[in-house]
Amino acid sequence: RVELCWRGNIPHTFPPMLPPQKMDVQGRETKGGMPLMLTIMSSAAMGALVTLGGVLMLQKNDLSLSRPFDMPTVPAVVDQGCSRRSRIDNPGLKFAPTAAEQALGELTAAEVQAVARFVSEKTGATGTRNSSKDCIWLSGPSAVELLIPPKTETVAFIDGKGPQPARYARVTTAGPDGVNEWKVGPIVNGTVAADATLFSLRKGQIPYNKRPTENSADAVIADGILNATLQTMKPLLVASFGNSFPMLDGFNPEEGVVDEIFRNDALGPKGQRDDILIFQWFPPAPVRPEAAWLHPLPLTVKINTTSVDPAHWTTSAVWYCGQGPFDSAADLMKAHEKGDIRICPFNKETGHWDVPQRTTAKDPTGRHPLETTGGVNWGPWSFTVTQRPSSGPALLDVRFRGERILYELSLQDAMAAYSGTEQTQFFYADASWSLSMLSASLEPGVDCPEGAHFLPVANWMHIVEGGMAVSNPLETRTFYPVCVFEWTEDHTIWRHMQNSDPLDVRGLTRKTVVVRTIATVGNYDYITDIKLREDGEIEVKTRFAGFIEARHFDEKGNPDERNFSTIIRPDLAGPVHSHLVNWKADFDIAGTRENALQITRVKAAPLTNTKTETASSPSPLISKYLEREYLEQEGIGKSTFVAHPEHPGAWAVVDRKATSAAGNPRGYQIALASWSTTQVLPDTHPFVQAVPLTKYHLAVTKQHDDEYRSSSAYVQYDGGEVVQNAQDVDRFLSNEEGLLDEDLVTWIGVGREHIVRQEDLPLVSNFGAGFHLVPWNFFTQNVAASPPWEEL
Repeated sequence: RVELCWRGNIPHTFPPMLPPQKMDVQGRETKGGMPLMLTIMSSAAMGALVTLGGVLMLQKNDLSLSRPFDMPTVPAVVDQGCSRRSRIDNPGLKFAPTAAEQALGELTAAEVQAVARFVSEKTGATGTRNSSKDCIWLSGPSAVELLIPPKTETVAFIDGKGPQPARYARVTTAGPDGVNEWKVGPIVNGTVAADATLFSLRKGQIPYNKRPTENSADAVIADGILNATLQTMKPLLVASFGNSFPMLDGFNPEEGVVDEIFRNDALGPKGQRDDILIFQWFPPAPVRPEAAWLHPLPLTVKINTTSVDPAHWTTSAVWYCGQGPFDSAADLMKAHEKGDIRICPFNKETGHWDVPQRTTAKDPTGRHPLETTGGVNWGPWSFTVTQRPSSGPALLDVRFRGERILYELSLQDAMAAYSGTEQTQFFYADASWSLSMLSASLEPGVDCPEGAHFLPVANWMHIVEGGMAVSNPLETRTFYPVCVFEWTEDHTIWRHMQNSDPLDVRGLTRKTVVVRTIATVGNYDYITDIKLREDGEIEVKTRFAGFIEARHFDEKGNPDERNFSTIIRPDLAGPVHSHLVNWKADFDIAGTRENALQITRVKAAPLTNTKTETASSPSPLISKYLEREYLEQEGIGKSTFVAHPEHPGAWAVVDRKATSAAGNPRGYQIALASWSTTQVLPDTHPFVQAVPLTKYHLAVTKQHDDEYRSSSAYVQYDGGEVVQNAQDVDRFLSNEEGLLDEDLVTWIGVGREHIVRQEDLPLVSNFGAGFHLVPWNFFTQNVAASPPWEEL
């Protein structure tokens, strides 16, 4: 509980501990909570509204409403040292523990280690996989994470109406008996309770070949197979790429170093797990190692890693300079000895084009302040920040002037799907690698401005020399990948010139609090900003940064690459690829969990009883009009939507029992921040089936505790195999439950197709995609321009 000195010396406890009643300045209870509405709307280039292609349905409903529209009267003037200052004019940024953090905040580093030790003692699981066929290990980016408690119990606790839900961990293990998820706990005071239990949640539902991605363990285990494969090809490799292979005799580091990268394969036969090894050339010092992303070798090795026993892993295919596949390295060398293999040129030129030459200096004073809690209060906003080890940032119990707008706003996944042939196309679901733990603490002066506050997050992945990440929850540490800061933006909330003499220009600069987190996943950096503004708007945007993942190009070896890529240097191709980001927004409109999706469409039709007819305006005259309906049932094609610039409209989650004096349900709009693509590939493609939310700008489902994320960590391998009861938006939609006056969850997808250009060398100029959550009849007026609760 954090108490501030308010006007009249009335102590006020910030929400999460706010009582459910609203209080006026004298402490009297007001009539009721603010009914809100969420509208989801899209806009295209040139300011055109973007629509709901294919939005249909719904009956016209009678708006018989009972909840009154009543502005909250929480005092707006906060004393800092009891001096009168407007909470909006000088919002201030404060951190304090919250009930939401106690219930929903991700496990701390100490909790992760305690749980990992407990599971290790009970099951024999190791923190990192080894080569034994009997090994059981803590697996993947969700190896140890919070088991989300039931929403009903959690809301009661946050609102002060019930006890705190017991804290449990969800633990993922893999081993000879397959993949399992466990419920572990309770966790009390940062450690596992003396009476803790280990309960299986998913035994037998997850095939072993679908086990989570292991960032380095599988690569280390496969070294023996790989080295033997490369040794067989030594004469060809040295002739093509020089003495740059550390595992081959004659290695000369002055010629640079060739190293491999493990890539998941979703296109293999059903029931089979394959890893694809691609190779990069690291130029010799002093060139920075990151330049290797722009020096790909025309060499690929596929390893079958299906077996529980790594001794049975085998090399299943080899490609060289666009030639193949060969069943083995020996088959390739036989063809080479016959003169059937063409040796392609490989250029080891480096320069200003492969490493950036200009950088901004880091702030020498370092990160400060370092916060210990994720509860944030700023101006009219209160919320809790946490970060999931797999899926990344989440805002919890988001409130404006004490009223809950969002129970959860969280990143879910980020797909990068690359074009190519059967051999060269691939995709990453980056939550399966980790949208948190492969990153560094944010750098002040580069990532975050002066005055930013840095938040702690648990991390059990350690980047080692060569760029691989060692995963071990038994060795968890704290790092700081999230910063929060106040910001005055470069545009106004409102601006107008009065037509007078003299002319009179007025406006209000836009103040905001920014939650920023940056996730590096290999070559790409995802820079995510969540901006909460004093007029009630929330902007969510992810920018895509870093190096492109390039392919070698040879006009004689792979001329078809021009169909899939931009040739950005004579020997370098940049394949077209998508960046599709998925979000979850669980709205509780003013704390109300009985909501409906209202669909508004902008249409055109002839006016009746018009007589005017001119050359430019035939009779009858045409006008635009609004058509509104309510969605009754979830389902693919029913509660899924893709915006279309020629069919404008709006999606709105509303509390139908709460309206303004004007008769409007109150709420929040979700507007696409710019043109946003969805999935280009067909629905039947394995990449799409792995992350189905990429098909939609919006999907709406009924809230269920066991439907907690849009896709799982098991999607990167074997696209033909199905995981039972998977976290999968299309599975959630298949329930086809009723959606009128229910607790709704909105799943939001935004993205861009990255058509590579020469200016993406050496690094991408950051670009992104996002959406806005904007008050939509939430207030009676613009509360930043004219706050109804302020003394002006």
